[in-house]
Amino acid sequence: MTTTVQERVLAATLESPMKLITRDFMHDPYPILRLIQEISPAVPVVVNGFRMWVVTRYDDVIRILDEPGLGKDLVGRARQVLQQSVVRPERRPRFPPQSRRGVLDRDGEDHRRLRTVLGPMFSPRRLAEYGRLFERTAGELVTRFQENETIDAVGQFARRLSATFAGELLGIPEEERDGFPIWETEMLTAPTIERIEAAAQHLYDFSLKMIDVKRANPGDDLFTWLLRMHDIDGSIDGDELASTIIMLIVAASEPAAAIGNALLLLLSHPDQLAKARACDYAGCVDEVMRFESPFRMLPPRFLDQPLRFGDLTIPSGELLLLSLAAANRDPKRFPDPDIFDVTRSTKGHLGFGYGPHRCIGAQLGRMATEIGIRSLLNRFPHSELAIPAEQADWRLGTYMRRLENLPVTLG
Repeated sequence: MTTTVQERVLAATLESPMKLITRDFMHDPYPILRLIQEISPAVPVVVNGFRMWVVTRYDDVIRILDEPGLGKDLVGRARQVLQQSVVRPERRPRFPPQSRRGVLDRDGEDHRRLRTVLGPMFSPRRLAEYGRLFERTAGELVTRFQENETIDAVGQFARRLSATFAGELLGIPEEERDGFPIWETEMLTAPTIERIEAAAQHLYDFSLKMIDVKRANPGDDLFTWLLRMHDIDGSIDGDELASTIIMLIVAASEPAAAIGNALLLLLSHPDQLAKARACDYAGCVDEVMRFESPFRMLPPRFLDQPLRFGDLTIPSGELLLLSLAAANRDPKRFPDPDIFDVTRSTKGHLGFGYGPHRCIGAQLGRMATEIGIRSLLNRFPHSELAIPAEQADWRLGTYMRRLENLPVTLG
């Protein structure tokens, strides 16, 4: 990073929020994140029309995620929190508020209650069932490919695999499966507010439709089980039901990002691929999650008290962007963090989050990613990237680290 860039970042840090989310940042966020990590514990930026503070150091991210009063409920606290941080109202995306009442967007007792409701979905017995379903789905998909064929390993494999798995697991009828993978991806990574808002509305409308479908035709699936939690047990209300359906659609689709990132890393590091293959890919997923965290930043949090970092104090109620991508490459926590090494100790990595909001499906995500890469690379062990790794096309979007596509020649 040049001195000129460093001076500009320093000036922006001291004087006003800067625009962090650029195309260059999307393609390779790590140089700018490392610079922020070195010059300040927190830097104000403008994201989606709001001033937010990017926190990049591992110990600071852990400390904040451990704060008992750390909040996520931006619907319930909109007036107190959002109004003080908005700097460009015209750039603010608006989601249906009823779609943000699930476990991911709640705090305190409501968060604990909803997490308890979802707990049985991730029991050892259920996880074993999910693993068999994912293995079967992956096996059926790879049989459609031919040796020496060049495929988009993201669009034709990872996303299709995750979407098929999601449809089976959640009980989405086959004729209804074309739209939700597109809306889920658009909501999280679309480059314009209009597309983000449209995708969020589509997903909310789809969740209401699925509620009607499952009432009319219940099945042995998670949507039916969740509907019973509302209709019979009364443990969740209507908005929580719709929001949780959206959350499960997003979560069940998420392995696609990790599988795509894993294939890019392994195929561009033949020595590491050989080591991963020797262990049947066991354990390599955690290094993928550390090195290319699916979340560049966690969605914003806030605290009701000032946050102090030595001489720097962030006022209470400010929006905080905790960068898992930066924390997972903090050299004070992980030696030689910019080296991809499947044999390293990844203990403590934040690829699945940390604290009360740590991903409830982390074990499922790890298992699904491992099955996905094993299924493709065991069937086609001599596969190669069809483009140089540095030309990989990363999607835009504030929070996620996702590939748009990945040309791979199967062998």
